[in-house]
Amino acid sequence: MLDVLTKNIQRSRTFGVLIGVFALACLCAYLVVKEAVNHTLEHQSIAIAEIVASQATTARSVYAREIAEKLRNDGFGPNVNSSTMPGHVPIPAQFLKLVGRASSESSDKLYEYKPVSKWNLEPTQGLTDDFLRWAWPQLEKQDQSNPATPIAWKPVSRFEMQDGRMVLRYLSADPASQVSCVACHNAYEKLPEIAQRRATNGAQPGKQWMQHQLLGALSITIPLDKAEIRAGSQITQTTIFVFGILIASFLSMLWFNWRLARQERSLQDAESQLARSELETQAANALLLAKQGVELALAELSTYIQAIDQHALVSVADLNGLIIQTNDRFVAVSGYSREELLGQDHRILNSGCHTDDFFKQMWDSIRRGDIWRGLVCNRSKTGQLYWVDSTIVPMKNASGEVQRYISIRIDVTDRKKAEQEMLRMATHDGLTGLANRTLLLDRIQKALESDRRTHNLAAVLFIDLDQFKVVNDTLGHDVGDLLLIEVARRLVACVRAEDTVARQGGDEFIVFLPRIHVAQDACILAEKLQKNLALPFLIAGQELRIGSSIGIAVFPEHGDDVNTLLKNSDIAMYNVKKTGRNNYCFFDAGMNQ
Repeated sequence: MLDVLTKNIQRSRTFGVLIGVFALACLCAYLVVKEAVNHTLEHQSIAIAEIVASQATTARSVYAREIAEKLRNDGFGPNVNSSTMPGHVPIPAQFLKLVGRASSESSDKLYEYKPVSKWNLEPTQGLTDDFLRWAWPQLEKQDQSNPATPIAWKPVSRFEMQDGRMVLRYLSADPASQVSCVACHNAYEKLPEIAQRRATNGAQPGKQWMQHQLLGALSITIPLDKAEIRAGSQITQTTIFVFGILIASFLSMLWFNWRLARQERSLQDAESQLARSELETQAANALLLAKQGVELALAELSTYIQAIDQHALVSVADLNGLIIQTNDRFVAVSGYSREELLGQDHRILNSGCHTDDFFKQMWDSIRRGDIWRGLVCNRSKTGQLYWVDSTIVPMKNASGEVQRYISIRIDVTDRKKAEQEMLRMATHDGLTGLANRTLLLDRIQKALESDRRTHNLAAVLFIDLDQFKVVNDTLGHDVGDLLLIEVARRLVACVRAEDTVARQGGDEFIVFLPRIHVAQDACILAEKLQKNLALPFLIAGQELRIGSSIGIAVFPEHGDDVNTLLKNSDIAMYNVKKTGRNNYCFFDAGMNQ
């Protein structure tokens, strides 16, 4: 009876482990399918937006070239007030708005688009929301002052929430592609009433365009809620299919265990009639059958792992962390051959981006038998860094003891790079690559907190370029921008690694020096900066010379907080401007009088 009870307990534990493996396989399959469908949904929505933009601009071009131009030659043609003028038709922009409204209604609101422009006087076709006001300047940066050929415009897009639902916002440039469009819009801008409305709105009157320049854009909105519902249905169907396969396998295991139990009961009935030797033989046979059952369970587990091989990087390690099994995707992404990986621990992929404490917490967790999940940066054999969303699952035996570790990783390198690029764009100047005002304020605030504790000094140098406006006005903004970039390089070359060089705006720069011993250190740097900026610049084949006026405020003498230091250094700089330029001076309280 004791042997029977022990076998029943072992069978229950094995059954529990199988249920756990079954549940984990279902969950992993669902997550992998969901992630793949969501990525596909986002890519397809952007592809749809590109198609809609292409069809819309093609329709507008055909309308302007084939219909409006023909009517113009016949004596009628397009007119802004076509609704009150018999024989006339809407201008191409109005036609595009009508087509957009009709397309949106006929597509069951699967997408919406409309023409917009910074220069459009109609309220509904201006830059009416945050996205348009954010995206339009990015199209303007791609514009050219005198394009000889069509510009290769890059659309601007992002995903955002509207009324509690996720939508794709997409802005595609609609340039002045037809000569007739350029002539029409330029003539329209010269009308007195239009010039008066521009002046009333605070905009530049008399704006004139050239062919291929940015005239307007197509704003396309694609709601993802319907697509998400359909995607959710696909996820559900696929998950049900996979679940069906797994449940069939699980039922097969139950049936096998049920048959095994019947055989064991038959053997137990015969035990009382057999001799000791026969009992030992039967016990050996039962042990063999149990071993076969374990091998079958391991084979089925291997099948589950293969089911996610196509989407994830999978490896199996022993209790010492040595790799004993990898899938093909793990080998491809890591750059190592399977022979190079087997027998090694995961330190072969260490990128140096994580602390020892990070890995200690991970090992403490999985050795307790807990599932661990986190983002890990690895280094491939070629030296390239890649990010993976990792899940490590301890594999336990029937007694609950950890035997191996199964690692499932999803490559998220592209997503990580996008996040890092967005952070860089939010904290750095787009022209020079220097820190912007947001990043500068954060660094000064943190440095002042440290300097208060250590009783160190800090200094803010406010730099304004002399004669820069002359260069900008005589040689143009393009040369001015190249000069600003070169100035930024020289400033960075003059400072320490712990110092911060930032662009305030226009031709104004700020250098922040934390942890200096005496105020004279700021003077030494100011002289070094002026000396380097006074050297000639070779820009676009021309030798340019400029000067610099520098105002200095020292912490804590001239200010105990960020805003006061910036204000007082600015005041000191303007004092240099008033007294002859091309010099530097410290802030003095008398400058405020």
